[in-house]
Amino acid sequence: MSRPSRFDELNLSRLNLISAVDQAEVTEWDVTFENQGRIVRVRCEALPKYAVPHGLDSDVTAALLNLYIEQGEPEDGRFAVSATALLKLCGWHNTGKYHATLRHCLERLHTSSYSVSGGWRDHPKGRWTHAKFHFIESLDFSSADQYGTFDERTVISGRLADAIVASIRGGYIKPLDTEFMLSLSRPRTRALYRILDGARFESDHPDQRLDHLDVNLIAWAEQCKLPSTVPGNIRRALASPHEELVKRGYLRSVSITGRGKAQVIRYEFVREFMPMDPVLTRRFRNYGVADGVARKLLREHGRALLIECMDRFDALVQRGVLVVRKSRAAALIHLISHPDEYPYPGGSSSGRPSAGSGGNTAQPLAKASRMEPLLDLPTVADELAALPVAQQADKVIARLSFLYRKRLNATDLDGVRQAVLDGRATAPQLLEEAVAALARNEQDMFLQRLRTLLKQP
Repeated sequence: MSRPSRFDELNLSRLNLISAVDQAEVTEWDVTFENQGRIVRVRCEALPKYAVPHGLDSDVTAALLNLYIEQGEPEDGRFAVSATALLKLCGWHNTGKYHATLRHCLERLHTSSYSVSGGWRDHPKGRWTHAKFHFIESLDFSSADQYGTFDERTVISGRLADAIVASIRGGYIKPLDTEFMLSLSRPRTRALYRILDGARFESDHPDQRLDHLDVNLIAWAEQCKLPSTVPGNIRRALASPHEELVKRGYLRSVSITGRGKAQVIRYEFVREFMPMDPVLTRRFRNYGVADGVARKLLREHGRALLIECMDRFDALVQRGVLVVRKSRAAALIHLISHPDEYPYPGGSSSGRPSAGSGGNTAQPLAKASRMEPLLDLPTVADELAALPVAQQADKVIARLSFLYRKRLNATDLDGVRQAVLDGRATAPQLLEEAVAALARNEQDMFLQRLRTLLKQP
């Protein structure tokens, strides 16, 4: 099963906080550079037992960002997920080896501290700010033993850094083709792809992409957090990732010109490789349109027409002119493919007010020639019931963590997930009771009943 394209936070991808090396031994790095007349300094300090974030940590940070987005972007930055589900988001195998690797990555991201001076973008305000944070500010997990070993039952809860949360909620994100990224052979190549994919977006105009990128070899090594400043060593470290990214069709070409420390790398991007932009992707997903189908529609019709069609579809449904059979996705795609079979809001065939109306008189909507029987939109509980039990268990712990914030810890969520898997509880019923308790201000009673259920064998 292919993984959908997801998102990346642009500050993280531009500044690159994860070293693009498979193994790291250093406990800190400090990079200073100039960007658009500003001096930017980025520093990382890590515990000796973990070293600085590197390699596979890039997979984990991408997974956590998208987990946070999928869980509704809560204002407090909290997330909850089973180790099994997070491994899947990372594109890793569900084995004991990767359980151990996942724990080390999370610990490293929790204990390593970052400081960004003058280079963190506050996109809604159009300002450059300072930021100090741990990628994961708080971390809690259930374990198989006193040593903190992850296993099939482990549930992880935590909180992302406030700066990252504010940036995502402020819309400073870009598409990230995780299906492609996770198919790359080495952590180093995946990290370089993510750095390049962030660098090709204009920092203060994230809707604009570059067709090529010119970077100084030494400065690029610092951007990638490579340990060497020797030009020959840098070229050798990047050679294999360059070769794979060209072979896989992401880069058109890579060329290095100049001598010594004045060498410059030119990256030529394959323009057609650009994934969906976040606005279109989010809207299409709300309708249930698969990412692959959305990309095809974008190529065939263009962004402006698709936005217009989605707005038109929403207006027709809201006014009761268009009713939905089977799925909203199918109905929307039919409207996009057969626009003349549907009326325009305002009643004119062009979607514009008729002459003489002054643009103010709304005309009644005509009935479309192709109507579909109405189906009630499913509730969250209905959607849960349609999923396999394992997915129900993962969805319900994420939702309960969101609804009850700090009142349910990782051990509680571990018990809830296992109760659903064992058949002692059903996810839809648990969720309905949790929501009803909130509405009646009876959270304590619900939590008491829940913990009583978890104690049952």
